[in-house]
Amino acid sequence: MARTGRPKSDNPKNSLIGLKLTEDEATKLREYASKHGMTITEVLQRGIDLQYQMEESSE
Repeated sequence: MARTGRPKSDNPKNSLIGLKLTEDEATKLREYASKHGMTITEVLQRGIDLQYQMEESSE
């Protein structure tokens, strides 16, 4: 019998990180994500990538 459900990911996302923000920061984050059609997770992941790119370009 064939397996049903989602296929297993080659790079599963198992790490969960909590983050405390002020109301203003949380509002900014939600508004940015909504304005750009992204999820909050996508915004944060993109921010991490940008930080690494900035560091690499300054070296």
